Amino acid sequence: MTIPARIKSAWKSAQLLIAFHRDRHGTQRNEPRLWRPNDACAGLPDDPKQKEAFVVLRGDGDAGDVQIRMHPDKIILRRDDEALGWTGIQADHHGVSVLVGTVWITVQGDGSIRRQVDGNADDTSWMEADGSFIRIAPDAQIVVTGDGARLSRRTERQLDAITEDGVVSRRR
Repeated sequence: MTIPARIKSAWKSAQLLIAFHRDRHGTQRNEPRLWRPNDACAGLPDDPKQKEAFVVLRGDGDAGDVQIRMHPDKIILRRDDEALGWTGIQADHHGVSVLVGTVWITVQGDGSIRRQVDGNADDTSWMEADGSFIRIAPDAQIVVTGDGARLSRRTERQLDAITEDGVVSRRR
């Protein structure tokens, strides 16, 4: 029996901060004013563009720092080092999204999954909760039903499909 090596903690400390994005007169600041609340408790204002509560997890060694931003409707995790993998995670009442490089992967509350590159609707893939697969790319649209009974591929010049009634392939 082999004993697994001890896992070293990735983060070494946490600090709660309040970022004031506007001054007392409502003017937008170039850089937010950071404040550490004395009681380590922060309210979550309705407009995070004015004031925002977040925790900074300090990375241990090469782990990198992570900011946990708390909004009234979502929680956002951010880190700057792309070499570590993900750079953003957003969780809200509808699902969880992860940013890896320029790709957003979203898992919705119903179990469906969406993959989108650079926020571009022309480069998106979905896996629906029933298992159906939809791919929209610049050069083709692909649809496969969850049970695999039907699939189709549509390009600018061609339509191909496999259905329960047979195979269809025609020029458009």
